[in-house]
Amino acid sequence: MAEESINMSYEDAVKELESIISKLESGDASLDDSIKLYSRGMELSKFCKDKLDSIVKQISMLSQDGTSETDFS
Repeated sequence: MAEESINMSYEDAVKELESIISKLESGDASLDDSIKLYSRGMELSKFCKDKLDSIVKQISMLSQDGTSETDFS
């Protein structure tokens, strides 16, 4: 399955991911729908992780110009 590019804000992605988690936890979705929801959730999870990693990198680069580097680990 080709991964689609996600074009949304981090906050919108988190909201959709939370909605997917609620649907999956409720147990009301069919097996096919659950697989689709899980797949979309994994895409959103990767998008959010990549977005946060990028922000941490940007902050790290910016802080190198300051007096000390901030550790976000």
